[in-house]
Amino acid sequence: MKNYNNSASCCILEKNSSFKGEFKSECDFRVDGDFEGTIETNGKVVIGKNGSIEGTVVCSSADIEGAINGTIHVEDLLSIRSTGLVKGDVVMSKLVVESGAIFNAKSSMKGETADTSIKKITNFNEAREQTA
Repeated sequence: MKNYNNSASCCILEKNSSFKGEFKSECDFRVDGDFEGTIETNGKVVIGKNGSIEGTVVCSSADIEGAINGTIHVEDLLSIRSTGLVKGDVVMSKLVVESGAIFNAKSSMKGETADTSIKKITNFNEAREQTA
């Protein structure tokens, strides 16, 4: 997959707006209204707290605060915030689900290589990987 610079461009479906159809783009896409159909982008898809998607989403990463019901294919990170609701079929490389989020989906993770090694922590005072 090519590395696109999408920082300067973003498409937005505003609150109290609705769209039915197919959206294809290279840029990020934010949904604060109601979307029904297919979204395909090499950028990030963000669903705001008031946003909802019914359909198919294919993107590089996604951040969900609202609701999505359908098929989701995320190349990298799928992040579901505490107000998020996900239903359907999900394929992603990485998943973050905050406390309070609802995740009722059939999911599978993809990756280049599986790391089957297990790190045993015997002394919890040792330096550990910082996660936040």
